[in-house]
Amino acid sequence: MMVQSVREFPVSRAVRTCDLGRPNCPRCGNVLLVAEESLFNVGGRIDHAWSCDDCGNEFMTSICLWRC
Repeated sequence: MMVQSVREFPVSRAVRTCDLGRPNCPRCGNVLLVAEESLFNVGGRIDHAWSCDDCGNEFMTSICLWRC
């Protein structure tokens, strides 16, 4: 399997969440369907990079698979 990174998202903009549903854009509220990029950390964290089609806002969400 090949993993390709298209863009860098600042870690400080990551939003931690336990919600596994689709996020809303923090700027305009649009529901986002598919993450631009997903990164798995062997420590049990999955980071998703999102880009809003309506306003262009880019942000990350971070999900912990078990207690981190």
